[in-house]
Amino acid sequence: MAYEGRLHTDAKPVDDLVEDVHQGLIRIPSFQRGLRWQRSDVIRLFDSIVRGYPIGNLLLWRRHGDEFKNMPIGALRIDAPSTDSALFVVDGQQRLTSLANALSDEGQKDPRFALAYDVERERFVQNRNVTVTEIPLPIIFDLTRLLSYFNENPELLSQPEFIQRANRTAKAIREFRVPVYIVEQSDESVLRDIFDRMNNYGRKLTRAEVFSALHEAGDDNGDSKGVAHDLNVIADQVHAQTGFGVVDENTVLLAVLARRKADISRDIRREFDPPSTVADRQASDFPGETPAEARRAVVEAMVAAVEFLQNAAGAPHLAMLPYRYLLVVLTRFFSHFPDPGSGSIRNLRRWFWRAAVLGPQVTKGNITFATRSMCERIRPGDELGSIEGLLDIVSGPSRTDLEVVDFRTNYATTRIMVACLWDLRPARLNLGENGEVARYGVNDLLGALGEQNTALGVTPAVYSVGVAGKDRRSLPGNRILLADSPEAQIESPFDALWRLARDGGDSASAALLSHGVTADASERMLAGDAEGFIDVRQETLTEALRSFIARNAEWSFEDTPSLDLLVVDDDPEERDDAMIAPAGY
Repeated sequence: MAYEGRLHTDAKPVDDLVEDVHQGLIRIPSFQRGLRWQRSDVIRLFDSIVRGYPIGNLLLWRRHGDEFKNMPIGALRIDAPSTDSALFVVDGQQRLTSLANALSDEGQKDPRFALAYDVERERFVQNRNVTVTEIPLPIIFDLTRLLSYFNENPELLSQPEFIQRANRTAKAIREFRVPVYIVEQSDESVLRDIFDRMNNYGRKLTRAEVFSALHEAGDDNGDSKGVAHDLNVIADQVHAQTGFGVVDENTVLLAVLARRKADISRDIRREFDPPSTVADRQASDFPGETPAEARRAVVEAMVAAVEFLQNAAGAPHLAMLPYRYLLVVLTRFFSHFPDPGSGSIRNLRRWFWRAAVLGPQVTKGNITFATRSMCERIRPGDELGSIEGLLDIVSGPSRTDLEVVDFRTNYATTRIMVACLWDLRPARLNLGENGEVARYGVNDLLGALGEQNTALGVTPAVYSVGVAGKDRRSLPGNRILLADSPEAQIESPFDALWRLARDGGDSASAALLSHGVTADASERMLAGDAEGFIDVRQETLTEALRSFIARNAEWSFEDTPSLDLLVVDDDPEERDDAMIAPAGY
């Protein structure tokens, strides 16, 4: 079928493009992905412009634009007027957002766009407000302000070459022309098809970004206009409700897909087609569900899965999640069984820690195969069979010899160790006013970790490389879990531990033991034996880790089904569905 719309071509100067964005005439449509560029990308963009290099084409879609009144574009908030000829960005969002923000004072509040041009070194740099030779881009972009800037800084006037460089750069930016294609087409599906093809024939988007682009979710009132099925929005909502950390959009996509059907490798372009047009193997567990309904439901399921990790499994933050695919499997489980009994929760905890320790290779495949295999065991309407199926996958020989010798917070084994450190119920290293031991609470930990996806910021080293040696510095025995706010972190970990070891007493000993520092380790620290301290503490933490795994994975227990599923209560409200927390949590 021939394309029936109209296509106009033009070459617009940056000056005009930025003005159109600021006036709300050029807008970001709902199906665009979020901004992914960092400061280095923005610097390269402006460097290319002043060098006269091509920066790519823009594809804009002309359509009616009265539904947007106040739009966020980067750090900007744009009051967009109602118009019959608004231009929506189909391709070029990163470039336009960067131009509009970096060349405006308001946009400079975002560190990604806070740039200046250094007329002495002739390069674009971070706007640090350190030297007058680094001229902020909004001033460079405005000739009147640029002249005033030189008059206000007479030391620059003595350097004519600085004035020439600034003027040359300003002119190059304002007059640089960007090729623009403007599509006039009323059928939104055609634009989505163009968007999809452009990002498959040229620069590839991630699978998650393509999914967000293709499936508009609608707002909470069911309105399908103006709200993207943005996977990052789902991640933000889950974090806002749980404090778990912001899950990456690819994991969120897999959770969305797994909730609806176990086959996570299926074609995402037809995800919300009517059931009658989808092959049987792709049929959803929730036929007829709209994107907006799916978005709300996956948030509920992910929140339930996260609350299981926090309240029952002893992994309260993303930094303690050994493999993210386990969250995907849990999301599918809680989608179909949002209110499992206490026995199911205990068996689910066994499955989680066994799978965490054994790794995805337990299915003799990669992570994708492991995710699909486990999701396939979760059968709608069969909680008992689903739990048994999950446990069957991890029913092989137990692994009780886990030892972490390289503390890298993005490693699965290290994440398990961090969960173990938290299981010790670590105390603050500053005792209370009455000398009492003050242990961290979950809120302290979640506040300290925030949106981080690893525990790097809360697990500092006790000894530096120069003191302990590189081979020992990377051991968990040289790491300590501290969940203090930045303002409360006054002493170094070594100084605080040394003070407690020196002062002694029951409270000090209890605080030290909560971090795996025994009396033997304390003596070695006071004696200046750094390597001895690390070695002794490494042995202590290794035993604690094995105990933590044994207690949660329960290798020696028979995997019996939940009694809740075998007994029919006369009064369902009397059933105890409380999650069983692991000992010591």
